[in-house]
Amino acid sequence: MSITIISTTSDEELVNAIRQDDRKALGELYNRYYKKVFNKCFSFTKKQEEAFDLAQEALMKAFDNIHSFKGESSFSTWLYTITHRHCLAALKKNGRFQFHRLEDNFIGDEDSTDASPVSEETSERAEQELIMYSLIKALPEKERNLLNLKYLEGESIENLQSQMNLSASAVKMRLKRTREKLNSLYALALTYGLEQVLEQIELFTA
Repeated sequence: MSITIISTTSDEELVNAIRQDDRKALGELYNRYYKKVFNKCFSFTKKQEEAFDLAQEALMKAFDNIHSFKGESSFSTWLYTITHRHCLAALKKNGRFQFHRLEDNFIGDEDSTDASPVSEETSERAEQELIMYSLIKALPEKERNLLNLKYLEGESIENLQSQMNLSASAVKMRLKRTREKLNSLYALALTYGLEQVLEQIELFTA
């Protein structure tokens, strides 16, 4: 059951609704924080495309771990902490970690907008990513976990073989079929609307 969302609905109320699989609440919380998360990521990378990818990954991590939010701090602080750590980890991995500059960029007013503003094209792409994310969340658990392991956590085919006890060709085939299913759902969502597809997701994922 979805809650009635108005401008004064608190972050905590939305979090509680998301824990009950309320996708409208997820969309509202995403829209509230996407630009701020993007701007935080941009302050780390100074490159729009990298910032876009990092913002999507940070938000996905936060929503995937929403049950770990205990309310000991505000949701925004919790989200920015995840964003901060994710950006640091990404830059360390790429050999571009500069501690003092990054710390200075992260500390400050949460509503700071001194980073490059989000363009209309980037906002449109963000909406497309939200549709894709919502569809991934609605996939059967095995398929959802497979996509997360491969494309979010960067697991190799070899590691997936070991975890799934399958041959390399079987893992690749399962990935291919899952991607094809997701792309078909995405096309349907663009045609008929995300909510309608989610309401009948069982028909498409059987």
